[in-house]
Amino acid sequence: MRTTLFTAALTGLLSSTAAQSTTTPGYDDCNNTISSTVPANKTLSFGQHYAVLNLDLINALVSSVATTSEGESFISNTADWINAVHAQTPAPLSIFTRIFFSNSHKPEIGPATPFAQVGGALGTASSNMTAIYPAFYVNDTAGDVVLQKTRYYAGAGNGLEEILRAQQIDTVILSGIRTSGVILSTAYRLFDLDYKVYVIANNTIETPPNTPDINTNILEGILPKVPIDVITIEQAIAALKVSGPAVY
Repeated sequence: MRTTLFTAALTGLLSSTAAQSTTTPGYDDCNNTISSTVPANKTLSFGQHYAVLNLDLINALVSSVATTSEGESFISNTADWINAVHAQTPAPLSIFTRIFFSNSHKPEIGPATPFAQVGGALGTASSNMTAIYPAFYVNDTAGDVVLQKTRYYAGAGNGLEEILRAQQIDTVILSGIRTSGVILSTAYRLFDLDYKVYVIANNTIETPPNTPDINTNILEGILPKVPIDVITIEQAIAALKVSGPAVY
């Protein structure tokens, strides 16, 4: 079931998940479940100075997985998370990233730029393919920020790090597509900058989604080794109940 910001169902979701922290996510990644690095019996809080990063949730990428069972779960879980975040009072800082170029000449990339092989097919801000996928609500009234990016790292060529510093953020929670791209790159970079980094396993996906070994190896092997915490959607929503009030 997909909740919306304006329905009573969201209240029920928050109440029920607060007591249901679990070590396995609410989806089956091609028969591989992803373990949480935070024990189910531990009360998880993001504190007050936290930001939610929703990375590269654009039509071009999300549409490529939307017709698969893994993609449907990813979209549903990520939408539920975004709506739950918006329901907080006050809502914490939410930052979305979009991949697009300044104009049709794509001056941010050149023929020798590695990212040209991945993002070069995308267009400008006016292209529907670079717009946020409609299942994910950007709440301008609540202060959600949408940033342009033209590399894997969420803060490449934009004001991400400046915003996080200015708002005295110390903790970030990552969702996005894809795990081996923006999630891995951003998690490493922000960890190096001394942020506490959480990645929600249910809210990440590899493309194509039928490559579970890549997704599992990153979420269960690489990120915990850093160490970066990988948590479930149930744990993340439960943590919202004991976090805050958000300050930014």
